[in-house]
Amino acid sequence: MKIVLATINARFSHTSFGLRYLLANLHEYEKNAEMIEYSGAHDVEEIAEELILKKPNVISFGCYIWNIERIIEICKIIRAVRPEIKIILGGPEASYENEEFRPHCDYIICGEGEEAFYELVKQLDNGETHKEKIICKLPDITKIKMPYYLYSDEDIKNRLIYVEATRGCPFCCEFCLSSLSKKVREFDLDLFLSEMKTLIDRGVTQFKFVDRTFNIKIKKIIRITDFFLENWKEGMVLHFEIFPDKLTDEMLEILKKFPKGGLHLEAGVQSFYEPSLKALSRRQDEERTLSNLKRIREETGADIHADLVAGIPYSTYDTFEIDFNKMIRDNPQELQIGILKRLRGAPIDRHSKECEMQYSTTPPYEIMQNKHIDYLEMQKIKRFARYFEMYYNNENFDKIIPFIWKINPNSRYDSFMQFVDYIWDNYAQTHKISYIRQVKIMFEFLCEKLPSEIKNIAQAMLDDFHKKPGRKDKIDFILKHID
Repeated sequence: MKIVLATINARFSHTSFGLRYLLANLHEYEKNAEMIEYSGAHDVEEIAEELILKKPNVISFGCYIWNIERIIEICKIIRAVRPEIKIILGGPEASYENEEFRPHCDYIICGEGEEAFYELVKQLDNGETHKEKIICKLPDITKIKMPYYLYSDEDIKNRLIYVEATRGCPFCCEFCLSSLSKKVREFDLDLFLSEMKTLIDRGVTQFKFVDRTFNIKIKKIIRITDFFLENWKEGMVLHFEIFPDKLTDEMLEILKKFPKGGLHLEAGVQSFYEPSLKALSRRQDEERTLSNLKRIREETGADIHADLVAGIPYSTYDTFEIDFNKMIRDNPQELQIGILKRLRGAPIDRHSKECEMQYSTTPPYEIMQNKHIDYLEMQKIKRFARYFEMYYNNENFDKIIPFIWKINPNSRYDSFMQFVDYIWDNYAQTHKISYIRQVKIMFEFLCEKLPSEIKNIAQAMLDDFHKKPGRKDKIDFILKHID
């Protein structure tokens, strides 16, 4: 019985946490199993060829929104030329609304599959009959073998290391599949911290927690943060997802203990517009959220990655602008502008008819328009999101960004949108813009909008340019304005 577990990660730097869990919990079959990870650089036919050359009895694919189309193409090839190979699909993208995938595989495992995958492999090995679609019950995670030993030295050196102390989410945000769980389950904390110590001893410095609920239970937070502070090494970074309005004074004191840049906090705000929050079954204290984000920025060394989502039910172009202006006023290190996606199985689909939600039919299934925001407005926001990522979140223009805000002191959104329109109208390009070209475009725009500030703009541009040593691009167009 030879088993191959495969997936296509979004980037080479990513690792498949799900496949490692499946492999770690194959028990007696683990020795007969091999895990193979690909990235977007790999060709579909070449992937199929490599998998077939392994001569497996079973191939199991981890399916996600970013890889499902390519994985189905691989399945078609394998079923056409090696129909004797059993193909199993699992993962979030295969767990719901999966009828279109069934002709291209033998089995689909829906949900958390550690136990179900092992049982299916065992049945296949024994020649037993079984269902083609397996709906998993939630496993007892205290009985699941942790997969951290499956991170290789190469993973530790070059790739993201995912960890989790809990699964599930107590909230019911309808755009998220975690809302279907409605229950938080905790791993054995002593065992978990023992595994983290092993990773630290092996040289891991970047820990990305996938928990949805880090700042819910204070006792658990204290134990985890105390452990990492006691074992802290230079260059270490912990990534946590937090709910900003649930952050207490005690939790903020804990955050203050970490060195600058040692914490990367993802704060999923999504929206402040009350009709939208109600439609999403999401509760959020706006005043407390903004206050806590400001305190994190001013009182701790943590980096904040905040999220806003465009296109959610009842939110308009104007309410999105208002939300953006509220979030940007305290200058978070990153502000991610997301576009609503209709994930397979997510409860948000209940609004599709009433709100006339029109989604793309291909991954990542982004909203194109709805009753409250039309297609052309959504296109403007998508361009805004792309350029904002390029100019603000990449932190290449820290000194110059404040000049953008001067264009319209009453709306930072409008200020940056004027820049967005300028780039699109003059260059009609959103990708593959080199750094030096980004500099030139920004300089042109600001000189046109703020002619009395050219010298100050040039100096700020120069400061940003020299922030990263070794840049050799010619910047005479800036230098001629420096005294």
